[in-house]
Amino acid sequence: MTKKTGAHKLKQDLPLVKEAEPKELIPESKPGLKSWLKVVCGAGAVILVLSIYLLRLDDAVGMIVDDAWYVLLAKALATGQGYSLINSPSPGIMPFYPPGFPFLLSLVYRLWPHFPQNLWLLKAVSIAAMMGLGVLSYFYFKRDREQPPAVAFGMAVAAATIPSLVFLATSSVMSECVFSAIQLLSIVAMERCVREGKGKQAWRYALLGGSLVALSFLTRSMAIGLVVAAAAYLLKARLWQSAAIYTATVVLLVGPWMLYSRAHAVTPEQRLEQGGSIVQSYGTQFWQQAAGYASSGTISADELPERVWQNVSEIVKYDVGSSVFYSLFRTPEPGEKMRVGEASRMLSLGLSVLLLIGFISMVHERITLAEIALPLSLATTLTWGWEQFRLLLPLLPFFIFYLLMGVRAVQRAHQRLHHTERVQTNSLPLLIAVCLVVVFNVQAHVKYIQRKYNPVATERVKWVRSFEENQEMFNWMRERLPKEEVITAQNPALVHLYTGHKTVTFDEPAGHWEKWKQLGIRYLVRSSPYPLPHDPTENKYKLVYRQPGALNLRIVDFGPQSSRVPWESAASAGLAKPGSLP
Repeated sequence: MTKKTGAHKLKQDLPLVKEAEPKELIPESKPGLKSWLKVVCGAGAVILVLSIYLLRLDDAVGMIVDDAWYVLLAKALATGQGYSLINSPSPGIMPFYPPGFPFLLSLVYRLWPHFPQNLWLLKAVSIAAMMGLGVLSYFYFKRDREQPPAVAFGMAVAAATIPSLVFLATSSVMSECVFSAIQLLSIVAMERCVREGKGKQAWRYALLGGSLVALSFLTRSMAIGLVVAAAAYLLKARLWQSAAIYTATVVLLVGPWMLYSRAHAVTPEQRLEQGGSIVQSYGTQFWQQAAGYASSGTISADELPERVWQNVSEIVKYDVGSSVFYSLFRTPEPGEKMRVGEASRMLSLGLSVLLLIGFISMVHERITLAEIALPLSLATTLTWGWEQFRLLLPLLPFFIFYLLMGVRAVQRAHQRLHHTERVQTNSLPLLIAVCLVVVFNVQAHVKYIQRKYNPVATERVKWVRSFEENQEMFNWMRERLPKEEVITAQNPALVHLYTGHKTVTFDEPAGHWEKWKQLGIRYLVRSSPYPLPHDPTENKYKLVYRQPGALNLRIVDFGPQSSRVPWESAASAGLAKPGSLP
């Protein structure tokens, strides 16, 4: 009796231990085998990812136009000419682009200030950022989102091999790759700040998080959603001191740029000289049918709901599917037409529903910074007049995550439906799903690499062949056209980088005609990665160069100022039939 009483007393004295939540079921392995498996998988992933980037790396640059501006601005900073459009005839014209990415490029430009020989070094910035994105994805999804290591590893490989981001890193010098890495690093830092709570180290992470969020905004202005979301996240956690430090840091880092850009805003005269999106404010671009293209026309506030609906439809029918099964929705390289069938559109719609289910399940479970930042970022992109897929690229790692969480939510719902006593998640379906994403990513890369190294020259990657044709035209210009000639071009930054000529954007020629005459502009350079239609307005002028091939690249001579015909009257002169070449 005494023993029973003692045992009973012992039970009462012991602290209550809360029953642990059931862990997600993953296949177990022996400790030694598991360690070797990690090493093999890690090494294999590094070799796979590096091989993809090295095999895809090429000499193309500037064909998206924006990347030519980034390189030009980096050169301006590296050579001490300030953050200005050094291609313009008039000095001191400042772009509307935020300076973060050009500044980063300028640091490596200083190491080897010889373009285009330093192109591989410039592209290495984006490639390194993609490697960082993969590593960050692993730690973020494993620690902050509490995913099994194998699943987090799969998502890391999927993030590092997203075909569109790989293309931008190896065949252009765009900012999306660097922005994606900085954005995720910002989220990791802010999550650490919230975990610290009101601890002694919280202020450091608030300072670090604020600095990284500010850098995100200074890299791409679409990070405005992240700026607001991070502040809201801290306020939601009632971390008033950290919120104050974060806000002060963002203001101190972003504020000077905002004040400087306002003080040095492009004047109407400068805008008339340069033209194009590089000197158009975001407010102006927002109301254009196609952001950055004044000739596309504008929309009114009444048309915004229709734009948002069209963008939502584009995301649901194509972009969500592209983020998972890339090769079913997109060709190995951009610009090629691909007919997406009804079955593929329905697949993308189903995946969109699954993604939404995953997002809602995460909100129900625990709201993190991502659950606040993603809707705010989408609110920014959906109102913008541009292809949504490119705007969504930095969000694709989160799309993949929410799709997997949708799979998990469906799995748990199935268990509840069958009255399972304890709901447990088997990680095998998640592993299969993320492996499918990786497989389709790799498949897209294999197709691209096979085409790039095709023994038949005419069957190789069109993007690279197009760049080479443009480069041939630039070489002709450098040898034949006098250095003092000012050029109007569809890609003024790229023309300047390869020829040294001062350039202005070929935009609304009728409205810029008199200004061009004042600047002494005589030649028009038509460059493009895609076939150019013939403009009958050019028939009145002399064609001095035409690049052989389907792109119809050409250089037009407007003639001496004293005898040239104004642009608006050239089309009605009737001296040549539309579509014919002089």
